[in-house]
Parts: sequence; C-alpha cells; structure tokens
Amino acid sequence: MTPSDVHLAEWNSPAASPDLARPARNPDDGALTRLRTLHGEAGRNLALAQFVAQVPAACVVLMLTGALALIWAAAAGGAGLKAAFAWAALVLLGIVAMVRLHIRGFARSLRRTPLAEAGSDLRLLLLFTGAVWGGGAFLIMPDQPAPALVFFFAALPSLGVALTLRDARGFAAFAAPSSALVAGATLLGAWPLDMWVASAIMASFAVSSLGFVWRIVRTRQLLPRLPVV
Repeated sequence: MTPSDVHLAEWNSPAASPDLARPARNPDDGALTRLRTLHGEAGRNLALAQFVAQVPAACVVLMLTGALALIWAAAAGGAGLKAAFAWAALVLLGIVAMVRLHIRGFARSLRRTPLAEAGSDLRLLLLFTGAVWGGGAFLIMPDQPAPALVFFFAALPSLGVALTLRDARGFAAFAAPSSALVAGATLLGAWPLDMWVASAIMASFAVSSLGFVWRIVRTRQLLPRLPVV
C-alpha cells in the first residue's frame, strides 16, 4: 500500500470524519444569556424605582379623594364626626407610612433600602390603606347613599392609584380590598340600586386589571430581543 493510499484511508475513516450532526458550540452563548438576565433585572429595578418614586403623587390623590368623599357624605347626612375622624385618621396613617417609606428608601438614597424590599413594603401598606378605605363604606356613608357617591368612593381612588403608581400588584393590593368592601357594604345595606352599583364597582376593578394585563403583554412583545448568534 502506497503512502497516498494510507492517507486516503485515514481521511475516509469514521474516526477521522468530523461530526456534522453536532454543531460547534458558540462561546458567546453564555455571555448572551447573562446579558439577557442583566437586561431583565435592570428593567425590573427601573420599574420598582418608578413605583416607589410615584408615592407622593398617589398620596396626594388619596388625600384629595378622601376629603371630597367626607364632604359629600357629610352633605348627604352621613355618619357622625367620630366615625369620620376615625376613618380619616386610619387613612392618614397609611399615607404617612407610605411617605416615610418613600423618604427612607428613595428620596434620600437608593442604597438605604433595596428596591425589592421597598416595593414589597409599599404593597403591604397599600393593602392596609385599601382595606381601611373600603371599611369607610361602613363608617362614613349615610343610611341610603346615592349610587353616584358609592361608585365615586370605590372607583376614583383605585383609578388614581392605577394612574400614578402604574404597578399591577400595587394596584391590586389597594383596589381589591377597597372595591370588595364597598361592594359588600352596598349589598348588605340594601342601598339604592345595590346590585347595579356593586356590579359597576367590580366591573371597574376588572377593567383596570385587564388594562394592566394588556400592558404587561404589550411590554413583553415590544422588548428588544438580543440576536442569537
């Protein structure tokens, strides 16, 4: 056998042939994966920072809405001064706690409180404030309130929280207990048009929730995707 024949045999042997079925691994795949992870983490941190930063605006909306609700309920023959004062004090307690969280965790320095912890604490405070707000339907409303007053009391603060904070879980933490309690008070008190008003309140909450779901889906579709090399 000549040297050329030996060379051809080695070239044509299965051991020497390259594995065409197994593509070569790109060394940049790990870097791209880490880059995608960092991109997602940066987006979540930005959303949390914006969530905490909008606390003062949400608190102003809640204070203005609460003052209007107290004035309207008092003009319609609502509960006495003690019940109104107790409800207003509890709402202000939640507002003050949120402002304190904003000052401690955001206004001074982002390094004082981790954003994830600040966001979780803020949602807990929103849950407390929403429960207190919904309980106001049992405290400050007159015996037979107008349907417009009840719907305003339930829907307007939830809408304000949704537009200012722009956080799905934060909105749900406030709006779910407040809407459920006001709707329950409407049904238990047999207020005028109770079924229609309760349905309108829960429908308003559902529409706002669907708006957040659509926004989340839309954001995921519009996020720039890194090319896979």
